[in-house]
Amino acid sequence: MKKRYKLLSILIIALVFVADLHAQSTAHVAANIEGLNDGKIIFSYELNDVLYQDSVQADKGIFSRKIAVTESVRCTLSNSVNKQINIFVLEKGSVTINGEIGKFYELNLSGSKENDLLNAYKTALYASPDKKPKPTGDEENDKKATKDFVSKQQIFKDSVLSTFVHAHPGQIAAAIAILDLYVTYPDRPKAALNFKLLTNQVQQSSYGKRIKTFIDAAVNTKNGAVAANFSLADKNGKRFTLADFKGKYVLIDFWASWCMPCRKEHPNLISAYNHYKDKGFTIVGLSMDSSKENWLMAVEQDKLPWLQLNDPKTTGGAAAEIYGVKSLPANFLIDPTGKIVASNLRGDALELKLKELLH
Repeated sequence: MKKRYKLLSILIIALVFVADLHAQSTAHVAANIEGLNDGKIIFSYELNDVLYQDSVQADKGIFSRKIAVTESVRCTLSNSVNKQINIFVLEKGSVTINGEIGKFYELNLSGSKENDLLNAYKTALYASPDKKPKPTGDEENDKKATKDFVSKQQIFKDSVLSTFVHAHPGQIAAAIAILDLYVTYPDRPKAALNFKLLTNQVQQSSYGKRIKTFIDAAVNTKNGAVAANFSLADKNGKRFTLADFKGKYVLIDFWASWCMPCRKEHPNLISAYNHYKDKGFTIVGLSMDSSKENWLMAVEQDKLPWLQLNDPKTTGGAAAEIYGVKSLPANFLIDPTGKIVASNLRGDALELKLKELLH
């Protein structure tokens, strides 16, 4: 009998532990949105390059949902009524949402400390006392006044972010703030300086890892560095990695249909490809187009004969991030052993480099 009670006690403790663990990795969302009626709500977020989506049907504007989250995440909430969206930071625990469908982007959200902190930071970030100078008609003075204004704005934003990160180094919101200000608008030294202030736990979060990847790209893409592997799909969904081309000189070309400088370079790439394709050289195009139709139309129009892969997440995708690509065009020449030997070759620079390497 005692053994039974002991086993039962162990089982109860185990169940409580599992339930507690589940609660720690779940956000409980309860909402009342006027005008939503029986509309559909969609939750979506991305972590570690994986997209998570869930949906729920409202009943007279009321709904509740348990959303699996391993860490605090920037979540996009959309609805089937007017297609408006609301972006907020979702975290473990209970979250309440209230508002009206006509102002879906202004929903009131409570229960997420991370969201409150990020919103407070954004309010401070855009509360600069300086006003944009009005044109005076004097072109030279107007340019100088605008330049001074932009410089002051940046100094102000740097100060606001630094204060925020110093005050909240253990919050995911701090990592998101760094990502938005210094990765989206690339500034590696400032990103690195603020990244060091974050706690180890936040540095190891999905957002922290993205900042670290951006910082490390400066070293990882230098000549002599081993080129980072990637995996992307062609138009038919077949996946390729950089390792598939080992043994050849390969130019990884980041481009997009909407990038005119990229497309002006295509005749130079075609010339180099035709001259050296039978001498151990190839090109792999990495399209940063979010539209498959536009991507494939540009490939056909420019008559590009080499393998084309696509990342619809554009420069926010994994391939662009590990190579530190934030603007187009960009390219990297990799030797048969997998090391980077040159980058951003424009005009006849590619052919001259290949002539040096393959003759």
